[in-house]
Amino acid sequence: MTYKNIDVYTLIKPEVLKLRNIGVETANLDCRLLLSKSLCRPVSLYNHQNIFISQSEIAKFQSLIQQRLNGKPVSRIINRRNFWKKEFELNDETLDPRSDSETLIETVIEQYKEKLQFLKILDLGSGSGCLGLSLLDEYPQSEASFFDISPKSLEMVKKNALNLGLSERSKYINLNWKVDGWDEKLLTIEKNFKYDVIISNPPYIPTDVIKTLKKEVRKHDPFVALNGGKDGLDAYKSILPKLLNIIKSRGKIFLEIGKGQENCVIKIATEHGLSLKEYKKDLSGVTRVLIFIIK
Repeated sequence: MTYKNIDVYTLIKPEVLKLRNIGVETANLDCRLLLSKSLCRPVSLYNHQNIFISQSEIAKFQSLIQQRLNGKPVSRIINRRNFWKKEFELNDETLDPRSDSETLIETVIEQYKEKLQFLKILDLGSGSGCLGLSLLDEYPQSEASFFDISPKSLEMVKKNALNLGLSERSKYINLNWKVDGWDEKLLTIEKNFKYDVIISNPPYIPTDVIKTLKKEVRKHDPFVALNGGKDGLDAYKSILPKLLNIIKSRGKIFLEIGKGQENCVIKIATEHGLSLKEYKKDLSGVTRVLIFIIK
């Protein structure tokens, strides 16, 4: 196999221009990440670097660039995403984590400043596990259970936990919160051990709104992870009535919500024995996280 010695910038420059021409603001970074994927080895993201590359690797790189030109997010092409302080692998049944969801992690840390305390955590609708695993990384004495309807998503949580060295403090639970009695089944699995912290980023986008989302989202995130039903509140209506049964008396519930949903979600929560403690805005100034406690 013949290899050529070429400067990374020279190699990616034409592809960067193609992406910029269709409005991709992160064109340079995207190209370097896709080149790294093609080479199966890290590529310097900021500095000029000479590399040896084969014609087949160049062809693979150009194929990945074409996927990006067609609107596929880089995270879906390379099947991984940086979130909080770690990198998480993804599959087609896991939501692509967004920076807005890091507000959940920030909020938990603000509420539990002592990092060496023991917390029993439930990541409800865990997807890739990025929320619960990020908390396990922050709280080294704690344990987390990952609850998801999708066995394939839970397999990805297991893989991410293994990659991050967090498997021994993780439990994986395949249940569906749409099925009545899920809370009792959960308590049976947990041997009636309740949670100090429940964290969740449930589907909250109204069904009719999904078709208006950016192509990168509506075409590549799993529909079930986006779809909140007609009013975007279906998940909250399933989850909130049951949380009183599984949270400790002094436990706290951290829910991510969509823009403008706070009043409706607070109403559902208060009707089922919970009280709003605080709320947290994201970097855009949108109310993103609600904290509930038992009344």
